[in-house]
Amino acid sequence: MSVRPGTGMSGYSGNGGDPPVPFLPGNSFADPNKDNFRKSHAFDYRSGTPVEMDVPAKMDTTIPSRPQSTQQRFRQSGQQDAEFVPAFAGLDGKVLRFDAFTAEQVPENLTEPFRVRMFTILYHLVDDSVQINEHKQQNSGHAQGVFMKRHRVPRKDPKPGEEFVSLFDFADTKTVQLYSRDFHLTGCNDFTQQFYEVNGMSLQFETHIPEDKYMTMRLATASRSGRNTATPGPGDESMEMGGFRPDSQASMSSMTSVAGGTKRDMREKFLKYANKVLRFYGQWDDRGSMFGQKLEYVINYFLQDDKVEVLEVKRNNSGRDPFPKLVKKQRIPRSFRGVPSVGSKESDFEDQYINDQDLLVGTTIEVFGRDMFLYDCDDFTRDYYRQQYGIEQSGNLLQPDALVEFPSMPLPPYNGFGSEHDSLASYFNLIPKPRRYDAGKQATLDAIIFRWKAKFDMDKMTAPNPDDHKRRFVVSYFMGDGSVSIYEPPIQNSGFMGGKFLERQRVIKHNSPEGFGDWMTDQDLLIDLPGTVWINGYPFVLLETDKFTLRYVNKGNIDSFVNVDTIHRKICNKFTGTKREILNVFRMLDEEKNGVVTLDDLVNVIRKFNFELDEDEMIALMARWDQAKEGVINYEKFVDTVF
Repeated sequence: MSVRPGTGMSGYSGNGGDPPVPFLPGNSFADPNKDNFRKSHAFDYRSGTPVEMDVPAKMDTTIPSRPQSTQQRFRQSGQQDAEFVPAFAGLDGKVLRFDAFTAEQVPENLTEPFRVRMFTILYHLVDDSVQINEHKQQNSGHAQGVFMKRHRVPRKDPKPGEEFVSLFDFADTKTVQLYSRDFHLTGCNDFTQQFYEVNGMSLQFETHIPEDKYMTMRLATASRSGRNTATPGPGDESMEMGGFRPDSQASMSSMTSVAGGTKRDMREKFLKYANKVLRFYGQWDDRGSMFGQKLEYVINYFLQDDKVEVLEVKRNNSGRDPFPKLVKKQRIPRSFRGVPSVGSKESDFEDQYINDQDLLVGTTIEVFGRDMFLYDCDDFTRDYYRQQYGIEQSGNLLQPDALVEFPSMPLPPYNGFGSEHDSLASYFNLIPKPRRYDAGKQATLDAIIFRWKAKFDMDKMTAPNPDDHKRRFVVSYFMGDGSVSIYEPPIQNSGFMGGKFLERQRVIKHNSPEGFGDWMTDQDLLIDLPGTVWINGYPFVLLETDKFTLRYVNKGNIDSFVNVDTIHRKICNKFTGTKREILNVFRMLDEEKNGVVTLDDLVNVIRKFNFELDEDEMIALMARWDQAKEGVINYEKFVDTVF
């Protein structure tokens, strides 16, 4: 008998005292009491930790309802464990809030030895970061709001594993030190109190907050003057600049006088002239001092508070650094004699400040020692003086400066080496720079060449040869680089070789300064024909030009260089038949008998009678007889006009 691998049993199947059955195919039976068909194992994982499990064992029992296996049949109980939540998810958005204050020393101040500042400390549990916000208090003199941005705060004396401030530093203490600054805790919110109680920690707070002598002094001063003594809040509209608005119990006498009248007068003036500005244009002539010059300014006069602003006009390439304002918005004295004494008020010198009646075009005002000449103003300013005072402001009185011609070195004459440009380049630079070419123009216009048939102007030549009147030339102008070439067709038995008369090159205009004149352009050659042009000292009469030049110059307008009357005479001279004969041909082509034929029919008639018209003449003829652009012509009028 063979033994079954992995068991201590022989090759029989059976249970207990049952007779053994050979372990042969067909003799094995499934256990009906088996309830676990997984691969057996002794280790398992619970909450990420390996744990050991007991191997299920068989046991003898006489109770039919009791299973033979010791393994539990139901793995889930009625009460389940809470689901595992990581710290970064459970503590996200959980913030501990503390109220605190600091007492900062104020040196060299007998009335205020220290300044009390109130803060809110926010401790974020998710990453142990701290943020400090300072309570906003009006007229405190501090930039309040976010006092310290959110981040992890390092300890003053760190230890391994305790490098940063944690939530334990706020427990059982009244003072927390952050960046060597002592914050005295005065309270917290309900969530913070409950959080520490649940975790078995206690909190301690300061019960006494020191008196802020600065705020106490301000409130006492406001109370004595009859003003509102309530502490101003961030959004309190009862505040004015520099103090509190008088309450309803204060009398009108408590409204102190300010520049320009009482506060009520200033308020009425503000409502009437808000955003209304008189604008003048001034000039300061500082040429009397060393390196001085004329400078232009814009003077803005604000009607709502009688203040003046002076702005300098920025000029390009003036050599001066630009700055926003010469004089910021303020009241300007008519004659500046120094800073007023300490304790004096602006209202004491009301009649000594510039007002709108002092600003007139054509007058000069003093702006802190600078004499500003007012030479112009804008349209709103003119209307204001016309309606308010009946004064008509003058126009622009600025006289343009005389142009000063500074002496310059004359250009040296052409030295004969290279071209005129090469000679001039050696004058401006020790190492001459090559001439710059317009590559885009040369690539676009290189194929455009104008040509003329020409001859010598015998009347303007200084020493003419009697045989020069027989010579003919072809003048070519190249649009790509502005160069000119002249070719002389050879004539037999003329005594002249012919060929190149002038190599292709740029030509200087006639009667230009020696060596450094202006280059000849296409406009110097595109003249009415016949016409005379000078090229390198020779007078040429341009007799006629080619059709390409005519098309280019006239932008495709064939009528501008093809005479239709000449075409009519050419057709009439070529025709040998009678007028009735050609009319019959047109009538045969007129299928609708309406007295018109198409342009194609006209072309066929011209070819039939062999009038020998080229393409340009055909286009000009059709343009003349089809001015309505309908594609047909009246052949009876055509025959009457031509024949």
